[in-house]
Amino acid sequence: MKSRLARIAATLALVSFLIGCAPIDSIFPLSKPEDAVFEDRLLGSWQPVITDSNGSDKDVRWIFSHSECNNFYDLKWTEVGAKGGFVAKTRLVRLGNNLFADFEGNMDGPDDSKPPDGPIPFPVIATHMIGRVWLEKDTLQIHFLSDDWVKKQVKAGTLSLAHLDVNGGQILTAQTEDLRKFMQAHADDYEALSEEFKFTRAK
Repeated sequence: MKSRLARIAATLALVSFLIGCAPIDSIFPLSKPEDAVFEDRLLGSWQPVITDSNGSDKDVRWIFSHSECNNFYDLKWTEVGAKGGFVAKTRLVRLGNNLFADFEGNMDGPDDSKPPDGPIPFPVIATHMIGRVWLEKDTLQIHFLSDDWVKKQVKAGTLSLAHLDVNGGQILTAQTEDLRKFMQAHADDYEALSEEFKFTRAK
């Protein structure tokens, strides 16, 4: 029980890290089990492209490995030399000619993802963060659907996706099929998909 609660806390920590750059959360996934794709090019260790002068992210690594589940990746977010890290499940989905990613909180991550001892909030529901992916040999970009953009659309009354207002923010409640149509329609919308992560392959 204790180890499971620790893994839940690790998932929350990863989510908090991502939310710091404000992707929107979705209750339902973008992917369907039968249409997830697997790209070997994503496997391995990736380091962020440093954009700030102090290089605070220079030791951060996103490590994608092949999950025991078909067409899943296990993502571990960690730092060089660290024993632990935070974990998520990831699926790639191709919609039309575009590649997307669906990140889901991993409640069954490895024991080395345990965070330091401390308060553990509960209950926990694993949500999804979705974005478009550009994947080349040694470069990776992920543009997440922006929480701020969604807020603006909600305020203007123009958001076509079902959602709930929660503590001053929003969480998407649209079904998978509606999410897929929406992401296809906004694949080249750099205002909607404005939360950007850039990586190069770690050497």
